[in-house]
Amino acid sequence: MKTLLIYYSHFGHTYSVANAFQEALSKIGAVDNYELEYLSRRQGLLKRIFYRLYPALVTLAPITLDLKDYDVLCLGIPVWGGRPSAPVTKYLQLCKNIEKKTIICFFVYGIEASAKACFNFVNKVLKRKGQAVIIPVYVPWDKAQNKEFLSKTISATLEKISPVPPG
Repeated sequence: MKTLLIYYSHFGHTYSVANAFQEALSKIGAVDNYELEYLSRRQGLLKRIFYRLYPALVTLAPITLDLKDYDVLCLGIPVWGGRPSAPVTKYLQLCKNIEKKTIICFFVYGIEASAKACFNFVNKVLKRKGQAVIIPVYVPWDKAQNKEFLSKTISATLEKISPVPPG
């Protein structure tokens, strides 16, 4: 099994979860890990709000967009106001060949209702791109560095895609 792990992290919470997923996924197959980044690195609050409203205008640093060589996409999504951050939204718009892929979306959030709304948005975008199997994973930001919580959550998630439980 070959996995593409893509995430965006502004404050480090999604980064922590992505690292935990990287470690677990590498036990069951090859993993390519990329952090989404703005092409121009310094983003002030006003620019982030602007990009949140107009994600098509985000310019991402070069990243893998074609998923034809991967079995699984693991997507780390920081939730902001019921939507993914602008780089994640832009990536979702650009990625291709997701038909019949398994997509693990881990949502790192502060408010649960916001994370559920974000899942609905992401699910709608991904379903338009093809018939993918989407597995949502919810991680409150205050548990993003809790190794025990992450281990249990990730193990339960990977059991859904792998016949052999990880680690």
